[in-house]
Amino acid sequence: MRAKRDGKHSSAGEKVKLTIMAADEQTRRVQEAVARRAFEIFERGGSTPWHELEDWRQAERELASPLCYGRMAVGDSLWVGADVAAFSEGTVEIWVAPRKITICGKPRLDGVDAHRKNVGPGPEIIFHVLDLSVEVDPSHVTAKFNGSSLEILLRRAPGKPRQETQAVAA
Repeated sequence: MRAKRDGKHSSAGEKVKLTIMAADEQTRRVQEAVARRAFEIFERGGSTPWHELEDWRQAERELASPLCYGRMAVGDSLWVGADVAAFSEGTVEIWVAPRKITICGKPRLDGVDAHRKNVGPGPEIIFHVLDLSVEVDPSHVTAKFNGSSLEILLRRAPGKPRQETQAVAA
């Protein structure tokens, strides 16, 4: 007999893959995935010219959809809580840079999007990008699942010492 998991997203003890990655590399990977998806849409639409922008925007809607999340300062850390119900179980990965995190993974297959008519199967990966208001130390990040929520604790980067300016007489 298999236990029912009533709304849970993760199994007990499931690990989240954390990768330290520069912000520009995160952006490059997301843009590359959008370009691939836009080309798939273009091909499935009969390779009709003059619809490149529409195809690109549709690909962005499918891959970089909005994320329900909250963030809060906790001592010397930043806590981020995110609803990851849109991701397939066991596929969530977090890319961390000093001022940016990207949560990515495979989309759940139990829903069908009405806006994806005539474009074949959906995207292989989806992204949620969060720009951070404070600089964090990418080497000190912890993440855990709490049902369909993902809780991320990011330690703030150590403050840079202020540089004192001295008046120089001319």
